[in-house]
Amino acid sequence: MAEIYDDILDHLAPCGLDCTRCVAFAGGAVRRLAAELDGALAGYESVAARMAGFVPVLTHYPEFESVLQFLKSGSCTGCRAGGSSVPFCSARTCFRDKGVDFCFQCDEFPCDRNEYPDSLGERWRAYGKRMGEIGPEAFYREQCARPRY
Repeated sequence: MAEIYDDILDHLAPCGLDCTRCVAFAGGAVRRLAAELDGALAGYESVAARMAGFVPVLTHYPEFESVLQFLKSGSCTGCRAGGSSVPFCSARTCFRDKGVDFCFQCDEFPCDRNEYPDSLGERWRAYGKRMGEIGPEAFYREQCARPRY
């Protein structure tokens, strides 16, 4: 059971978001798959330029390449490893100060330390409430079955 919990700590941030499925996460699937796709498309920019007259969407290939480069550049190592620098999130450091693994475990949850945008704040409170109801293991299984975004 402790191994499962430790694995969950490797995936979930203190706020409940799944770091491993984030576009900014260095060790995540998005970065790995973007790099793989970039490799598979090596040299395609010249083909896209020639084909754009027949396949009009290819006129946007340079923009697609920019997005792909962004997606393969994820460098965040996650809050627990001190990698996140999201300025509006105090959970990224507060969990250590409070001696908890997740925000919901803190006796002050939900607090007003975070300055999340409204939608993220709502999600943070909902995730914490749900984790408190069913536990981190069941919560993680639920999250894996849902899209990250």
